[in-house]
Amino acid sequence: MSSTVPRPDYRVHGGGAASGASPRTIATTGGWVDRLAAARPEEFAELFHEALTDDFGAVARLHQMLETASEWCRAHGARGSASELDALTDRLTDLGDELHLVGEGLGHEIHSRSHRAAAAARVSPAVAVSGPSVGQQTQAPAPIPPSAVRSLPRSR
Repeated sequence: MSSTVPRPDYRVHGGGAASGASPRTIATTGGWVDRLAAARPEEFAELFHEALTDDFGAVARLHQMLETASEWCRAHGARGSASELDALTDRLTDLGDELHLVGEGLGHEIHSRSHRAAAAARVSPAVAVSGPSVGQQTQAPAPIPPSAVRSLPRSR
């Protein structure tokens, strides 16, 4: 599946917070949970992207934190832990790519669903003018399927 929106590069080098954010700012990502939960359909996909897969979203920040921890471990002789953190960082990159694709699909799904709902809400001119009367059926009853009808036994 090809992406129309360029995927963010989760690899952030340099050891500092990507946006100058303090650990306290990163800890307030709970606000994103509330914003996502309360989002209107037309804004959810953008908020999802911003919170998770944007260049300064949760995945990028966690990626940076893991890279920084790996570098620290390597510098302080904890090479095994550094390798484990590097492996997790790689897995997080893959997860970030998957989340990005989910976000794109979500945006398309919400967009097409809103178009279908708008089309369903439109009433055809014939129904709008005459409309069905109260208590009148709008559809003919469905015919009984052939498998439900038993043939009578033939006489000999």
